[in-house]
Amino acid sequence: MKLVRYGAPGREQPGVWIDNALGPDRAGILDVNGMAFDIRDYDRHFFAHGGLDRLEALLREPGRKIVPAGGVRLGPPVARPGKILCLGKNYAEHAKEFGGPVPTVPVVFSKAGTSLSGPFDPIVLPARAGRVDGEAELALVIGRTAKHLRPETAMGCIAGYCVLNDVTDRDAQKAGLQWFFGKSFDTFCPLGPFLVTAGDVADPHALRVTASLNGQVLQNGTTADMIFRIPDILVHITSAVTLEPGDVIATGTPSGIGSARTPPLLLKPGDVLETGVEGLGLQRADVAHE
Repeated sequence: MKLVRYGAPGREQPGVWIDNALGPDRAGILDVNGMAFDIRDYDRHFFAHGGLDRLEALLREPGRKIVPAGGVRLGPPVARPGKILCLGKNYAEHAKEFGGPVPTVPVVFSKAGTSLSGPFDPIVLPARAGRVDGEAELALVIGRTAKHLRPETAMGCIAGYCVLNDVTDRDAQKAGLQWFFGKSFDTFCPLGPFLVTAGDVADPHALRVTASLNGQVLQNGTTADMIFRIPDILVHITSAVTLEPGDVIATGTPSGIGSARTPPLLLKPGDVLETGVEGLGLQRADVAHE
C-alpha cells in the first residue's frame, strides 16, 4: 500500500494512493475518512491499533470511495511524529566528503517536528540562512513500540518506508557544534510522497537514492552502501531509547551533496530540488526565500 495524507497544510486527511484507480494513468486516493470515520489520521494511535490491517480491509470493499488524485496537495504521509531521528555519516564516501572519519558507531541526531513538510511544498530559506543543501535519504516509520530489539527481529517493528530530504544549513550546523538547529528550520524535512508499507518493499538495502538540483544530478547512490544497516540502527537506538508507533528514522545520505562540491552547489531561491528513493516516489521542491 501507498499511504498518503492529502489536503491543505494542517488539515490533511488520510488516504491510500491507487495507481490507475480511475483509468489508465489516472491515479486516485482512497477516501479513508469517508469510509471509516474513526481513522482520523496516520498517527501513533493508528499504527498501534491495527490501522494497516484496517486499510487492507477498506481496499477490499466493493463500494470504495475514490478521490481523483490530480491537483491534490500531498502532505507528509505521517502525522506529526513523536520523534524524527536521523543517521549521520552512514555512507563512507559521504563521511569523507563531510570532512570527518568514518564512524565506528551510529551517529544519531534529531530534527524538530515543526521542520516537517510535504513532498512538493517549497523549501523556504529564512533570512538568517547560510549555506544550505539537501540530502536524499531512505526513511522508515515505526509501527509498534520497540525497546531492546534484537538483530534477527528488528525489522518486524517497521510499518513502512518513505523518502526524506534532510535539508541542512551547514553554517548553523557547524557554528552550533551539534546538528539539531541547522537541520530543524521550518520546511527542512520534506517527507513522502508515500509511505510504502514494509511488505511492499522487497529489500530496503537495495534501493537507488538520488537527488538533482535544477536537473543536474548530485546524488546517485544505493542503500546497499550504508555502513550501519537497518537492524543495526534499530538495535543501537532501542538499547537506550524507546521507539513508538509513528516515529520516523532517516538512514543517512550517500555522497554528492552540493556543499561538498567545488564550487559548491547551494540552494537559492528559484532552484528546483528533486529527491527520490527507488520504488518510494520522487519529491520536487521549489526553493523560496522567507
